Parts: sequence; structure tokens; C-alpha cells
Amino acid sequence: MENIDINCLQKLQITYGNDLLDSKKCSSIYYELKQKKQDLLLQLSLTNIDSLIGKTVHSADKICDDFDKLCIRSKEITEAIETNLDKVDDVRKKFQNLLEKVNVLQITKQYIRLVQKLEYFNVELEREYKNKDYEKCVTIFANLCEINWNLTHLKQSYLNDVMSELQNYWHEVLMNSLSESFEETLKVINWPFVNANFSLQTPPQSAIDKLKLLTEYLLQIELPNENDHLDSLTPVNISNLCIPASLMIQPLRKRFIYHFYGARQTNRLDKPEWYFTQILTWIRDHKDFLHKWIQPIVDKMGYCHLDIELEFLVGLVQLAIEKLQADIAKAQYDDFTFSHTVDEALSFDKELRSSYDYPIIQAGVLGVLTQAQVFIKWITMERKFALDKMDNILYSSELAFEPLASDIDNLKVTVCADAFMTLLKRITDRYESLPQPGHRLQFLELQLELLDDFRVRLIQIAKAEEDNVIESKVPMIVNTLFYMESVLIDWGNTLHYLNLYYYKSQLENVESSASVPDAEDSILEYESQSVFAETLILYGDMRRYLLSSMSEFVMNEIEQKSKNYIREDWSKMKVDKDFKNLSLTPSACPMFEVIAKRLHQLQKTLADKLFSVIWKSLAQQLDSFLFEQLILDKRLEKGGILQLKYDIERNLYPLFSQFTEKPESHFKQLLKSLQTCNI
Repeated sequence: MENIDINCLQKLQITYGNDLLDSKKCSSIYYELKQKKQDLLLQLSLTNIDSLIGKTVHSADKICDDFDKLCIRSKEITEAIETNLDKVDDVRKKFQNLLEKVNVLQITKQYIRLVQKLEYFNVELEREYKNKDYEKCVTIFANLCEINWNLTHLKQSYLNDVMSELQNYWHEVLMNSLSESFEETLKVINWPFVNANFSLQTPPQSAIDKLKLLTEYLLQIELPNENDHLDSLTPVNISNLCIPASLMIQPLRKRFIYHFYGARQTNRLDKPEWYFTQILTWIRDHKDFLHKWIQPIVDKMGYCHLDIELEFLVGLVQLAIEKLQADIAKAQYDDFTFSHTVDEALSFDKELRSSYDYPIIQAGVLGVLTQAQVFIKWITMERKFALDKMDNILYSSELAFEPLASDIDNLKVTVCADAFMTLLKRITDRYESLPQPGHRLQFLELQLELLDDFRVRLIQIAKAEEDNVIESKVPMIVNTLFYMESVLIDWGNTLHYLNLYYYKSQLENVESSASVPDAEDSILEYESQSVFAETLILYGDMRRYLLSSMSEFVMNEIEQKSKNYIREDWSKMKVDKDFKNLSLTPSACPMFEVIAKRLHQLQKTLADKLFSVIWKSLAQQLDSFLFEQLILDKRLEKGGILQLKYDIERNLYPLFSQFTEKPESHFKQLLKSLQTCNI
């Protein structure tokens, strides 16, 4: 309270100031404030309906009264509704019981009608079957299947069980009868077509027409969900194919088992190509007939999902799968037989895919080869044979590092480089059609290992040739490395290896960390994002090291031969004003002879791009050597300068002029120094 009084006094002091000292003014202020107080009290009065507060309170009171009335009304209505609901509930329960009885009667009626219809269908099928009217039988059976399909929602229903039993019974009866007729008709047209018997005579048109009609009937009695195997890589049984295809394959299956199982001479473990070739022959001999006579029936019936040629192919391929599965376990005990079996299986699969458009999603012989135990054996054999072949390429022939006779691009491609890259290409051809990326990646790892083993062997051979790297196998080894790098760069940009790079990156879940090649490596341009990136770095490092060794060897030889030339007394040489009368310094002859000889040898042995690298490197080193030894460390007088200029311009530059139009541009230090002398 005391604080309020103090605040009031301070406010009065601030507002009125010295007016508070005048009694008249104080009286005026008092009445003025009193009037303001009365006005405020009037505005705050709840009874004053003219004020905002009074109006608001009055409206609120009215709303509260209305709300109370509504609550009372709502309660009255609720009570009335509850009373009515109690009255209606009895009626509702009465009618609900009646409706349930009506519903039961309707279901019973429908049930009885359905049972009667089934009995009718059964009787009709028996009658038409006895009359051999297969067209009506098929139509009735189709209606039976439709009813059964509509009843699939009745789970664990007795009627559903009865319906399924009835459908299965008539399906078996009709299929047996139609299949028998179908097989008899096939015999009339000399099916299967072996030894080109179909081309020897034209089958009667009546037999063809009957075959087409029976095909239509068999497809119509096909039970649903029997062709789901077409969307799977899982091997299928012939009985899972469509009925016409299954029946057409049966006689071929019998022949296949007769010839390639048991003690027959045609059943040889070391001759898998016999049964693979037989299957391909059957496919070739029968596909045109299927396309011409059977597939139009399928299309006519609207079975767009069914490819009769593919069904026939799947069935025959399954024979090969079963046979390969039975033989591969025995073949594993003999390396030659196993490798031969794998090669023939791969060749068979490739022929299927390329010549007959056999879909990659369909089960094939590759599924047998990629089974864990078989796949491990396969990749082990690939490694063993590849290493043996590699050693044979490098060590068994004196011509391993000789250039190919067909080297039209002057790449100096060596025999061993071409043979080894061909070896890797053949490995790629064998595994690139494998459907699973994981299997292809394992073969890729094998190829990378072989590339590294080959590089190590080249290192060993190069180390044995250290005495004279120019006249040894080292230049040919450099050519070998260069050619292999070029091929690997091209391979890395192909779709096959790009896919493997993607899968490998996904597997590792990191981006490739391969380094970008040095500026010196501009002769080979490649993306670091390649499955061969690390291999290319190692090969490039080795190639550059060997080139550097060759360059160093030549420079050491040049330095040895140039000692007398360097020791010339350049300050006492006479000045000959006629530049044309000068001749090469005699002590320079051994040095220039070595330069000319080695450049000729290097040009003859190295690929053009590699030689371009090394002669430029030698020119740069020679420029630095002569500049440091003859110009920086010597006091040259006019005679010596003139002689040196003659030696360089008339003898050194011409040695390099056959490789470039401006050889002096590669001797920048010498060129600038001689121009500065102003002779």
C-alpha cells in the first residue's frame, strides 16, 4: 500500500509539477480526477447496459440461460429416445431372427441348387464321355472349373472339398482319354521327327486337324497354376508343363533315357557333347512344326502367356539338366572329364541362348554348374589350367617375347601377351553368361589373380636380364605390359565389366579408391572407375620402371663414351669464321655412335608410343647432361662455343630429327645457351 501511495505521488509530481502548490489548481485537479473516477465506475458497472462490459455480461447471461434450456431439452429428448429404443429393440430382435432364418433358407436353397448343378454336370459328363463327344465334355468341364474357382473363398467347406474331388476326377478321366488320342495322332504324323522323317512325307491333313483340335481340348482342361514354373529359375518336371508340350516330350524323353542312361554305348561320361547335341538337334527339328501348327491354336484361345515353343524347349533342357546333374558328380574325379563336361555344358547353354532365344530366367545347365561343390571344383580347375597355360606361354617357347607376324599397327604385340589375353578372354566367355553376379565376381577375382601372377613372372624374367636391358627381353616385356594395359582399358569399358564394377562397388559399399594415373602416363587414358584399376596401376608402375631402367642404361653408356669429349680443352679451340668448314669433334664420335645405335635399337624393338616416350626422355636427360658438363662447368671461348654449336646443331639434332620436325625444341637448355652466345 505504501508503494502504491509513493507511485501515485511520483506520477502526480511528473504530471502536474508546480501546479500542486496552488490550491485553486489542486481543487481543479481534484474535481477533474473525481469526474474521471465516476466515468470509469460507470463503465465498469454491470447494470449499465450501454457500456461494453455491461453489454458483454448481459449477453453472456443470456447465452447461459439458453444453454441451460438446451441442456434440459437435450435430456428430455435423450430420455424419449431411450424409451423408443427399448420399444424398438424388441421388434428389431424379432425381425433379426426372421432375417437370419431367411438367410439360412436362401443359403440352403443355393447350396441345394449348386449340388443339383454338380450332379447335373457329373451326369452330363458321364453321358457325353460315353458318346465320345469331347467338345461338350470340355465345355462342361470348363463350367465345372469356373464354379470351383468361385468357391475358393469357402475355406474348409465340405462342398469345396466335394467340388475339388469332382473336378480332379474328371480332369484325370478327360486327360487320360484325350492324351491317348493325342499320342495316337502324334504317331500318325510320325512324331517325334527323328532322322528328318517329317520331311520325307507330308502328314495327312486330317491328322493335323485332329491334332490341333485335341491340343485345344487339352489346353481347355488345363488346371490353373500349373505353369507357374515359367517365372522361376527352379528346374521343372515335365509334368508341370502344359499338357500338349508334356505329351510331345514324352517319346523324346523315352529315347533320351534309352540312349543316355544304363549300359548303352552312347552313354559315355567323357562324351557329354553327344546328349547335348542330340537335344539341340531335337529342338531344331521340331521348332518349326510347333510354330506352324500348335502355337496358332494357343494364340487363338487367347493364352498370350503361353509359348508352346518355350514350353517344349524347357522340357528338353530339363532332360539335359537331369543328365548333367547325374554325371557331374562322377566327372569330378577326373580333371579332364570334368573340364570337358563344363566346356560342353557352357557351349550348350550359349547355343540355346543365341540360336533359340532361351530366356535367361529359365532353368538351364548353368544351375548345375553353379551348385556350391561343382562351382568350387570348376573355378579351381580354371585356376589350375590357367596357371599351367601361363607357365607354358612364358617358359616353354623361345618365341614368347617375339612380336606377332600379324602386327599391322606396329604395336609390337608379343606372342605371350596375345596368348595370355586370349586365355583371359576365353575365361570371360565361359563365365559371363552366369546369371548370378556373385559367381561372376568370383571369376573376376580369379582373372585379377592371374593378371598379378603374370606380372610377377614378368618381373622375375626382367630381373634376370639386368646386364644389358636394351639387348635383352626387357623391351619386349615393356611392349607386353603396354599391350595388356591397352586391352584391359578397353575391357573395363565394356558392359560386362562395367556391370561387375557396379556389383563389386555395391558389395563393398564404398567407391573405388584407385589412384589417377600420373601425367607421364598420358599415352594411356583410362577411367579409374574400373575393375582393373588396381591392376592397371601396378602394370603402369612396372612399365614406367622398366622404361626408366632402359633410359638410365643408355644414359650411363652415353656418359661413359663422352668422357674424352667432356675433357676437351674448349678454351683453346681455334676460331674458324666459316661454319661450314668445321667438322665433328673426334672425341664426340663414340658418344654420338652410342646415341644413334641405341635409338635405332629402341625404335626397332619398342612400340611406337613407348619409343616416343623414351626418346623424349633421353633427349631431356642428354640436354641436362651436356648443359651441366659443357656449359656450366667449362670456360668456353669463341672457338669452343662455335665447335660445340656445330656438334650439336649438325650432329646431335639430326639424330633426333627422324622422330620430330623440331628436335631443338627438346634441348631447351642447350638451345637457349647457344643462342645467348651470339656467335
